[in-house]
Amino acid sequence: MRYFRSSRLFEALTMASGDGSFVKLLLQLAKTDVLIIDDWGLDVLNQKQSKDLLEVMEDRHGLGATIVTSQLSFHSGL
Repeated sequence: MRYFRSSRLFEALTMASGDGSFVKLLLQLAKTDVLIIDDWGLDVLNQKQSKDLLEVMEDRHGLGATIVTSQLSFHSGL
């Protein structure tokens, strides 16, 4: 299991892109049985963050559970 606040997940992905370890991090996240992304929706995603999230989710598809939590109400546009 791995837990990230959404802001920290995007920081980790950005740092991994910069130091050449992006693919390694994607593989680690794909192999994780349960990935928890907390505090979803507190910040608006930019284009790179959206692309990175898509990479993570596509790599995890069919391999493990992904739990996304938020402090925002359902009616706030999640």
